[in-house]
Amino acid sequence: MKPSARLQCYIFLCCCLWGRFEVFAQNQVLDSAFLAKKKLYTNFLEALKEPEKVYRLALVDEQLEELPSRISELNNLQYLDISKNKISVLPEELCELSNLQVLVARNNQIERLPEGIERLQNMVELDVSVNVITELPPTIGSWKKLKRLFCQRNRIKSLPDEFGNLQKLEECNLSQNRLMELPKRFSACVQLFDLDLSENKLTVLPDEIVQLTKLIALNLNTNKLTVLPARFGALIQLRKLQISYNRLTELPPSVSSLKRLQILRLDFNLLQTLPQELGNIVFLQELYVNGNQLTSFPAQVGNLKSLKVLQLSGNFIPLIPAELGECTSLQTLHLARNTIRELPPEISRLQNLRELLLTGNPIAQNNKIMDSWRETLANTAIVGK
Repeated sequence: MKPSARLQCYIFLCCCLWGRFEVFAQNQVLDSAFLAKKKLYTNFLEALKEPEKVYRLALVDEQLEELPSRISELNNLQYLDISKNKISVLPEELCELSNLQVLVARNNQIERLPEGIERLQNMVELDVSVNVITELPPTIGSWKKLKRLFCQRNRIKSLPDEFGNLQKLEECNLSQNRLMELPKRFSACVQLFDLDLSENKLTVLPDEIVQLTKLIALNLNTNKLTVLPARFGALIQLRKLQISYNRLTELPPSVSSLKRLQILRLDFNLLQTLPQELGNIVFLQELYVNGNQLTSFPAQVGNLKSLKVLQLSGNFIPLIPAELGECTSLQTLHLARNTIRELPPEISRLQNLRELLLTGNPIAQNNKIMDSWRETLANTAIVGK
């Protein structure tokens, strides 16, 4: 074979191999960093002109009433954002996009997820917040790669047992729905670290929820909870716990095991006492117990050397324990609308205190005492009226 012929043959083989490589590359699911570098198409007709090149598509605030069925022609699509439209139905053709990783469809009028969603096996993130979805289909449990699920502000009344199959799920927001209970298998989502269940109708948490031992943030605000599981302290990784606007009458002593907890919100419950074990949460920085029925506050609070914010307004507390003076990191102290007539002298040790709220207490009517405290805590803004 002549050199020129060999060269032509070599070039031909290279072209064939390169063509195969391109096809192979196009069919691959990209990692998030590489996907983010791909061109973001914002015009559907433009995307249809070169469908193999379209990995990311955003059709945001386009007044769309439906997603075109030709979306299935974008067989390499891996990121799709159709937020702020008027879409009520997602077409089944969407389920043919086998490489799709991220679907953002918030602020639409979507009533349900399409049939065949189990085919979207590469789904990593689904955001269908602010829609009118009433249920999640059992087939959602087939998404073995799903890490982030955002369904807040819908009309979801219950979750399928198959929800527990989402064992890669890390972030989940189901707030502002109509959930009355959680399936027991919810606890199988053992990778969860951020869970928001606020503004639902939960009356009880399954005991199995304590198996979510990687939880860092848990929001249970504005439900109808009357009690927490006895072993709630097993959630040892918690940093932020919010349970305001419920019907709790007590906290389980096991909360003492929440050693890493930094923020605890218990506002507007029916708490009459706080467990002494609360003093064992030594890294606690913010504690909110406004609007309860407390008649005392545990002396063990003196162990909370990291405490910066303490709010106890709207209770029936007559005395503040002297041990509070040991909380030398304290910057904000709200004691409004209690029955306090005097403060212990040890409060003078709180040299980092910048705000002291005493409105609505008998002590606030005593100008002499108030002036004395303003002189003692010269760097503190003391509000009494």
